[in-house]
Amino acid sequence: MRRDRRRIVILAYVLLFAGGGVWMPYFPLYLSHLGFTGWQVGMIFGLQPALRWTSAIGWAYAADRWRIRHQLLVGAAIAGALCFLGLLVVRSFAMVLAVTAAIALLHAPLIPMVDAAVMDHLERLGGDYGRLRMWGSIAFVAFAVIGAPLVHAFSVQIVPLVLLLPLPAMVIALARLPREQRGHAKHFRAPWALLTPPLTAFLASAFLIQLSCGAFSGFFALHTAALGLSDAVPGLAWGCAVAAEVAILFAGGRILERVTPSQLVIVSLLVSATRWAITAWARDQTLVVLLQMTHAFTFGAFHLAALLLLSRLVPPESSTGGQALYGLVAFGIGGSSGLALAGALVDRIGTAGVFGFEAGVTLLGLVPALWLHRLMRKTEIAVATVARPRRVAAGG
Repeated sequence: MRRDRRRIVILAYVLLFAGGGVWMPYFPLYLSHLGFTGWQVGMIFGLQPALRWTSAIGWAYAADRWRIRHQLLVGAAIAGALCFLGLLVVRSFAMVLAVTAAIALLHAPLIPMVDAAVMDHLERLGGDYGRLRMWGSIAFVAFAVIGAPLVHAFSVQIVPLVLLLPLPAMVIALARLPREQRGHAKHFRAPWALLTPPLTAFLASAFLIQLSCGAFSGFFALHTAALGLSDAVPGLAWGCAVAAEVAILFAGGRILERVTPSQLVIVSLLVSATRWAITAWARDQTLVVLLQMTHAFTFGAFHLAALLLLSRLVPPESSTGGQALYGLVAFGIGGSSGLALAGALVDRIGTAGVFGFEAGVTLLGLVPALWLHRLMRKTEIAVATVARPRRVAAGG
């Protein structure tokens, strides 16, 4: 039974992230094929994180307040899938913008809701989030690779159809995820009411590490071109980065047996700061590519720590809200601000200068991370102090 449940969760992650492997590299090409200008493509993509993570807070509030997470998850998946049908027929900028905005609003809750459902039932699923979530990263890479020969064989016009293909199976997989939510509605707290000092410290670190990723997410290819490196370097670097991410997700359970989540946040920040600093300095092609394997810490290890911290810092009745709040602060505000900041700086100080600047941003994240570690240590000591007399009394 556990194996069947794990298979459903793995399938859900595969189908949930498969579309991203097509969307990110190929949908801009499709928009260019439609004749859209650079600012139009930028507007369509720039609105996505803002719409997704802002609306996800509203979805999470409803899911936790009325205990209807599973119903909303399936309903949003179906409605979003129907919106993808629109991409098969719309051609004007206004209509494509409207359809992609609707997709963003409707598919916004899928990732936080799936993560919340998995964390609520993690013990029943084998207790290792990383080995479940890694299949999403594998699917992202696989569909990105598969997309290349399809686009080459059938032209870029096939992109909307490829985006649509996994969605019916995704809806079925999401419908079979565990339905129950932990806790009781009477103890529910809205996402914006969850900001305790430890959670605030964690979210500050999450914001800063994602803010520091702007140059890599948006300008890495420009950086390697400025260095005179091969055109294949960005693809190789991203491949190494995601492969390393999968590896650390696979080993996540063992890592967290040796370090606490707050310690892993600190390690991830230190490794990421080193990554950006050396990327700013490096000129050797092999070194530039291999450096990006530290993405395992920038995303993989940090995300593992994040999920475990959220399970400890957020009441179980508000688990969906905690996931949405993390996504909004880190990937919505942090990710979008990081791209905007890198774009504002790149013409002034160059790509190498931006990577150097972002190393400093990452180190700044150590301030809230160390505060978080201190708060978590105090909590652990307090719990141990309270529990000790009980054990003594029980032994007497």
